[in-house]
Amino acid sequence: MERKIIKIITVTALLWLQNSTSLFAQIVTINAGSHQIINWEKTHSAQLKGSVVPKETEVEWSCSQNSDVVFKDASSPVTEVTFPRPGYYLLTLSAENLHSGSVIVNVFTPNAYKQRLSDLMNLMTVEEKINQLTNETDAIPRLGIPKYNYWSEALHGVLAGGATSFPQAVAMGATWDPELLYRVASAISDEARAYNSKYGKGLSYWSPTINIARDPRWGRNEESYSEDPYLLSRMGVAFVKGMQGDHPYYLKTVATPKHFLANNEEERRHTGSSNVDMRSMFEYYLPAFQKAIVEGKAFSIMGAYNEVNHVPSNANMFLMTDLLRRNWDFEGYVVSDCGAINDMLNGHHFFETGAEAVARSILAGCDLNCGQAYRQYLQDALNEGMLTEKDLDRALERVLSARFRLGEFDPPDAVPYSSIEDDKLDSKEHRELALEAARKSMVLLKNNGILPLQKDKIKTIAVIGPNAAEAQLGIYSGFPNILVSPLEGIKDKAGALGIKVDYTLGCDLGGGLLRPIDPEYFTEVEGTDKKGMKGEYFNNMTLSGEPVMTRIDSTINFSFGSNSPAPGIPADQFSVRWTGKIIPPDIIYHIGTSCDDGSRLYLDGKLIIDDWIEHGEKPVGAEVKLIPGKEYAIVFEYFDNSLGAAARLTWDLGQKDFTKAKKVAANNDVVILVLGTSPGLSQEELDRKEIELPQVQRDLIEEVASVNPNIVIVLVNGGPVALAGTETKAAAIVEAWYAGEFGGTAIADVLFGDVNPGGKLPQTFYSSTQQLPPMSDYDIINNPRTYMYFDQPVLYPFGHGLSYTQFEYRNLTLSSANIKKNGEIVIQFTVQNTGKMKGDEVAQVYVHSKDASIKVPLNQLKRFERVTLLPDEKRRLSFKIPASELSFYSTRTNELETEPGKWEIQVGSSSRDIRLKKTFSIE
Repeated sequence: MERKIIKIITVTALLWLQNSTSLFAQIVTINAGSHQIINWEKTHSAQLKGSVVPKETEVEWSCSQNSDVVFKDASSPVTEVTFPRPGYYLLTLSAENLHSGSVIVNVFTPNAYKQRLSDLMNLMTVEEKINQLTNETDAIPRLGIPKYNYWSEALHGVLAGGATSFPQAVAMGATWDPELLYRVASAISDEARAYNSKYGKGLSYWSPTINIARDPRWGRNEESYSEDPYLLSRMGVAFVKGMQGDHPYYLKTVATPKHFLANNEEERRHTGSSNVDMRSMFEYYLPAFQKAIVEGKAFSIMGAYNEVNHVPSNANMFLMTDLLRRNWDFEGYVVSDCGAINDMLNGHHFFETGAEAVARSILAGCDLNCGQAYRQYLQDALNEGMLTEKDLDRALERVLSARFRLGEFDPPDAVPYSSIEDDKLDSKEHRELALEAARKSMVLLKNNGILPLQKDKIKTIAVIGPNAAEAQLGIYSGFPNILVSPLEGIKDKAGALGIKVDYTLGCDLGGGLLRPIDPEYFTEVEGTDKKGMKGEYFNNMTLSGEPVMTRIDSTINFSFGSNSPAPGIPADQFSVRWTGKIIPPDIIYHIGTSCDDGSRLYLDGKLIIDDWIEHGEKPVGAEVKLIPGKEYAIVFEYFDNSLGAAARLTWDLGQKDFTKAKKVAANNDVVILVLGTSPGLSQEELDRKEIELPQVQRDLIEEVASVNPNIVIVLVNGGPVALAGTETKAAAIVEAWYAGEFGGTAIADVLFGDVNPGGKLPQTFYSSTQQLPPMSDYDIINNPRTYMYFDQPVLYPFGHGLSYTQFEYRNLTLSSANIKKNGEIVIQFTVQNTGKMKGDEVAQVYVHSKDASIKVPLNQLKRFERVTLLPDEKRRLSFKIPASELSFYSTRTNELETEPGKWEIQVGSSSRDIRLKKTFSIE
């Protein structure tokens, strides 16, 4: 609530009282009055209402920064002051040069800020400047500057309680619908503004993730829209524009594309280098970032943890200055990933001192530090001559420009987005949009005619699988008010039709996933008759002093989010110590925690997990061998700093009951197997070792198929999976992703035919892990990866997606058989729905160079459009492709070049389902 009060004070009136009292002859008290904000277009003057006690004390107003400021009566505490121009003015009310009070007057002009920013920076001390270059800044009361937190997340919804949860990024990529993503991002930024108005939450959001999904094993695969640079670029630009709004001056929020650059593996990101040749960099890894900056006008960008070609990203002059500033004219600020500056010292061992690390980062162009490195070492860097105050000013100007453009220092009535209220949070309109997006993200991978389910013939349905009763949202998810699991969605739909639904788990996810320890495996807490662990809750992050409260928790499986975990405990900056005993029912080989932020775990007094650092929720495990029936003492310590809280005590006790699953399957007309993954198997800090569906789930498919062939597999996952031959056991397969709060509803809509699936794969589904080169290999050209270079059979290709209707492509025409290097080619063709059901088709246009001098893609996406067609309806589509987009990186000129030669236009329904072709030449 303190943050909210400061926001109201700052934005509405910039109120702050600055008093100075002292003793000379008698006590003199000076009050310079309240900070003010005036509109230069309406007035050039302000009324000053200072006061002095005793009244007969002689006083004088002054402004040391600008001699052209005119006081009507400088010797009166109450007077009028006239300003020569817009700006920030620090006015001082002094008494006999011994006592003074000061007041800030913000003379603003709508849609302008640079002069005010310059004035404000000139009034700041070096220490104050340094403290403004960290993600959680200090307030500067004397200047009317409130504290501010630059760290907020909005990957697929505001990461907060009560926000709408839209489909995860990979699912949005499967919609192939940038306009839809723009509307989703606009809704997210509405909710961000609402949270700002209600809670004072910052407006700087560290989204979208536009690292390209080059390898399905990458832990953050679900955060990226695609493996293709063009599709990724279109979706990234749409998200940025939706987040930042369409006002020519004011920003709705600040979008922050991340992580610049080549942050495509989790295991080595804090210590390793992503080594990328220049051709791959310019053709594959850079385009999405370039478009987000140049076309999307993103006002911030996040540097990555990893090195790029052996130079840490945040100290990489080539990336941060040469590309961003000089080539792309980036005007915003660069923020480091959290702790990345310290990684240069302790992970990469690139610099010997903290002063050197922060100096090189500032000089390279990393303006804002998420972490404490700048606070700790910038003054040392200044003292040692590694930096000048001018270097700090350059970074500070970029960072504070964002807050001005958000309208923080302007009156609310001047800022078009300040009127967005909290009725936007999880509104009916946003829920409908979340459902629309979920429906459009569904991809029909296989269908032997079983779908859509025949409502008038099917009497019973079996729903089986580890993701059936779970509403998987994916990582960086908020805490929505409503969640529909696949099971709930199917039950709701089937119930309305009079169809009976039987459910059983079948098995857990497998894959080494650690699950929360169930209450039945804890002993009774000493002195009570209740099973569980004794939880001691502290209102600090260090378990210091006496606990504010103590209670018995039956299990440790908490997602506190932004809520208080217990009465008297703050929502942020608290800690807990849980003490208890467990008795495993079977041999346990792994025990762990999954926390946001830090944890320590003691087993029989021995420290087995020491992860006492800040981070988003991630699983941490320890190898053990717990004997069935034996009692073990557990102490689990946890702390949370900010931005959501979660604490889970986990182990690898597996669950499977194939006998029951087979019985349920055999007694029903159709079996819906809801399988897949969860963030416990793949997320930030956790890459997958293999892409195959975990063995226990594949075994479940085989067992169920042995008693009922009418199987529909629904995959709920964050990235491509290989089914290792079990795909042949299914009559249909639907890829449903992590589809947001209404994912279960959308799945049911597709299964029962109320929605015709029209999504397409944004990534290749390889047949096996063996088809992939090592994750550390970033050369997709010579060690083939992605649909552009990989020519072997795959499970499902990039762009694949079936429908309940059929589409025909015909009459491809090109505007010319020959174009100049500075010309363009116009492609036209017709798509017709030749089936009996309304449906969506994503028409895809690929290109291929027939006689390039270098190895080139098999084909490469250049244009696409998602169209909705009624039965027999046809539409003529038209696309323009400039010759400049048909280019490859030249090692001779070190830039992209268009070569003369023959090109082929390929039009189709996927990268490997090409229906039409024509050639043309570039002269």
